[in-house]
Amino acid sequence: MIKPLDQEAMAAARRRWDSLIKPPQGLAALEDFVVHLAGITGQAVPALNRRRALIIVADHGVAVEGVSAYPPGMTAEIVNAFLNGQSGTAVLGRETGTEIFVIDVGLQAGYLPVCRYSPSGGAGLPVFQGRKIAPGTRNFLFEPALTPAEVTAALDTGAALVREAIAAGIEGLALGEIGIGNTTACSAVVAALLDLPPGLVVGRGSGVAAGTLVKKKRVVEQALARHRPAPDDPLGVLAAVGGLEVAVLTGAVLAAAGERLPVVLDGFVTCTAALCATKLAPQVRDYLLPSHRSREAGQQKILEYLGLRPLLAFDLQYGEGVGAVLALHQAYLATCVLRDMGFWREKEEK
Repeated sequence: MIKPLDQEAMAAARRRWDSLIKPPQGLAALEDFVVHLAGITGQAVPALNRRRALIIVADHGVAVEGVSAYPPGMTAEIVNAFLNGQSGTAVLGRETGTEIFVIDVGLQAGYLPVCRYSPSGGAGLPVFQGRKIAPGTRNFLFEPALTPAEVTAALDTGAALVREAIAAGIEGLALGEIGIGNTTACSAVVAALLDLPPGLVVGRGSGVAAGTLVKKKRVVEQALARHRPAPDDPLGVLAAVGGLEVAVLTGAVLAAAGERLPVVLDGFVTCTAALCATKLAPQVRDYLLPSHRSREAGQQKILEYLGLRPLLAFDLQYGEGVGAVLALHQAYLATCVLRDMGFWREKEEK
């Protein structure tokens, strides 16, 4: 059950901010973000000392249609860069003290890490976990991407990852993903759920050329015309044109809201999962913490529909959890200020 935000904790956090030695609302959006955290956690001074990023990995059958700037096999290459500590997110995790967990839920069959990783991380390296549900999705241009059973298994996997993080003492999660072709899938999901023309949703993803963008729009249009998923059936939409990582992230967002665990969203893909979660449980909307506004039109449509304001304005076009890790660390620093900053003496005396 997803409960309302704790208004008493939010009011207490706001009073504390206003009592500190700084101008009123001097930290602006950071103050609002931490007040939101107070409402989620029920703590007037929320803590984010233990932080973890869940990077969910899956391949997409539709990638064979040439809708990405990179070939399908690049998903595994990016994973190897992560596990060798050489991806942007891995570097940020190491330098910010954020645990990075790379979760394989749908890499193509036969993938084995080619790196110096250890299953438990160590030496500042990410942790790799195999939670394979299927070796990627099917090509939804011709058939449904997932079976209903695969969607259910993915939702359950996302919930399990949240429960495991809580059991490990994690106080805040950043969500991210890796998957060539996933912005095509997310464009189809968002167009279906928001009943929008694909042309208003499909973007350049990882930086496709103009000709590829035209092809990408055409693939999404044809897939939606073939499957005709209903806007009020998020599970049906995920099965028809979704992705394994999107479904896992959806389950994680739902579970985190139920457990009052803060989760920071990254870009288009994680926001698509958040949209799916709110379609399944509207109360989830109050628990959503977007990190940044990306260049993807689809993510912007989601933020507008849900009425969400991101913390950062970096104009990222990256993915992989980079924005979420950055924002979670900024939020951590803000909680430290709220906890440790001094009070105005005259206000204390009054």
